[in-house]
Amino acid sequence: MPGGVRTEIHLGGVDTGGAFCLLVDHPGVGWSLPPHIHENAAETIHVIEGEFELTVDRVVERLGPGETAHIPAGVVHSGANVGTGAGRRLLTFAPAGMEEFFREAGAASPAAEVERTAVRDAAIRHGWRFPDS
Repeated sequence: MPGGVRTEIHLGGVDTGGAFCLLVDHPGVGWSLPPHIHENAAETIHVIEGEFELTVDRVVERLGPGETAHIPAGVVHSGANVGTGAGRRLLTFAPAGMEEFFREAGAASPAAEVERTAVRDAAIRHGWRFPDS
């Protein structure tokens, strides 16, 4: 993924009957995502390691290890790793399907370059909307 974020898909729609997908990501220091909306999927973020700032519907929250936030489908949100080291988060999207975005947009190895425009186009195909663009 852009920014060198490693994302692991642990469960997909095939595993859960389409109910949800479960991923773990590893955002590095300084990683951030612009404001965006998942039109058809709710997202739950549980921080395992690191410090993150999450803005959900204009409310800013700081999350550390053991803390969890839920973003309903259709709600604008953004996030950033504001800690001093790499982070690790458990992500669920319900219903399933978002794992296909990560499969499409991800790279086969950490050394592979990922074109940001292609990632943005994949995000839009998978139900993301960017309100500031």
